[in-house]
Amino acid sequence: MNKYLKICLVVILTIIATVAILFCCLFGSINTNTQKAEADSIKYAKECEAIMFITEKPSITIEGFNKTEIEELKFYIVVNNKILQDTLISYKTELLNNYLSTKIPFQKFNKLDTIIVETKSKKYFRITNFEHYAYLHYGMFGYLGSHECRIASNKLLVNGQATKGFLLKQNAINKNILPQ
Repeated sequence: MNKYLKICLVVILTIIATVAILFCCLFGSINTNTQKAEADSIKYAKECEAIMFITEKPSITIEGFNKTEIEELKFYIVVNNKILQDTLISYKTELLNNYLSTKIPFQKFNKLDTIIVETKSKKYFRITNFEHYAYLHYGMFGYLGSHECRIASNKLLVNGQATKGFLLKQNAINKNILPQ
């Protein structure tokens, strides 16, 4: 009986030791990944800040308007007080909860450019302060070692105010702000 007890004890201690070793390896790996993520965050942030052109078509949300006021939106790229490009977009969908979510329709523009949005009801929004940030990829066990540069929509300025990409009717400019 004493012999079986010793064998069981050795098996149990072996299992506990194996689990402890696996836990230590996992914890060490996660700790190493965290340190690498912190270092890569700084490195990739500089890389993303150096990107000069926006190609992602940033999302904006227009709120507080009725359907007829925003069934057409005109977008302008303004550079040095001159209109570089414009486009008219018509929306044939139903407005849900009194807002419209859309994307800035230009394929490419400089992050220092100003985007002006004109509603059908002649309300204007000036969008500036486009920036990229490093979005690090994470998996089940932490940082995966890769990234992508994304638009920092929470830093967009709409008519000089930080609004996270929301164009609210009460913040619209009622006079024409387009360059002449």
